[in-house]
Amino acid sequence: MWLPDGTVKSLSIEGAAKLQGFPDWYEFPNETATAGSIIGYSVPPSFATQLFISAQSKLLGVTV
Repeated sequence: MWLPDGTVKSLSIEGAAKLQGFPDWYEFPNETATAGSIIGYSVPPSFATQLFISAQSKLLGVTV
């Protein structure tokens, strides 16, 4: 993660999961690489919701 002053920081699995929209109760595997892959390949719920609403409005001809 790059900060505005150019500093580079690492995120913990918990921090990356929070940014990606995972709920606090979600349990990740102990292996960092596996947990990171789960987070990296996931679609944030807010994006999925907006995508679904957009597709639904196009299919049904409804403006939301």
